[in-house]
Amino acid sequence: TRTRGSLYALQLVFGLTGSVLSLFLRYGRRLLLRVLKAEPGSRIQMPSIEEIRDYQEIVWRLYPSLNGVWFVMDGLKLYLQQCGVGPIQACFYNGWQHDHYVSNIFAFAPSGLIVCCSINAPGCMHDSSVADYGKVYDKLEQQYVVTGGKGVVDSAFSRRRHGFLIKSSQTVATNAPRRQVLVQRDATSLRQTAEWGMRGFQGSFPRLKDRFMYEETGERMLMLLTTVHLYNFRTRYVGLNQIRSVFLPHLETNTGNEILGWNNLI
Repeated sequence: TRTRGSLYALQLVFGLTGSVLSLFLRYGRRLLLRVLKAEPGSRIQMPSIEEIRDYQEIVWRLYPSLNGVWFVMDGLKLYLQQCGVGPIQACFYNGWQHDHYVSNIFAFAPSGLIVCCSINAPGCMHDSSVADYGKVYDKLEQQYVVTGGKGVVDSAFSRRRHGFLIKSSQTVATNAPRRQVLVQRDATSLRQTAEWGMRGFQGSFPRLKDRFMYEETGERMLMLLTTVHLYNFRTRYVGLNQIRSVFLPHLETNTGNEILGWNNLI
């Protein structure tokens, strides 16, 4: 269900007991993921070279000092239930946040789509380690070699080993060159796009704000992956995405016209 709660309503609608309904929900989630993986509009994939070129130009028009930038990236921690086994519990405990989490990394394009991600990592891992663990750096670096495409991140990511990243910063040295000041200013402004993406991702699926139950059957990974596919599907076909409305407002207009057309048919 979209929000956490009892399954009494579904049991009454379908005339099923709780145990049987739970089995059908597990089966239904797997069918949904299979369908979403086969749907081109919901896939998690790198854009084509032509699309990356277009994204670079769109970002450059709004932020002239950020030449070649086409994505933003940030981490997201989701609450997780404590495990009764000490060593496992320690893996998911984050000392900085003083709670148990599942760590995730998402890279957003100006279209609002998630083009690359690493999900379901232990909460004790640093964002940069999660990006390494999920091969996110490698995938983005391949695009950098081909297109020169760069991205804007916060201080949690490693720029020393990955030159295609531009870090945002709230403070700049007083004797810094004018070019560096402009880059830092625009990078800090553009990084807000990642916050829009995270807000859209969690706002579309409020249950992500609840605490995941700890299990070792792969259900958490399946739910997170399904949610990412649903987010991309919603962004592409429904719209109502703040990133896309800022960088590609004409797509939001087209989507609105399509929705009006569907309403007229109904």
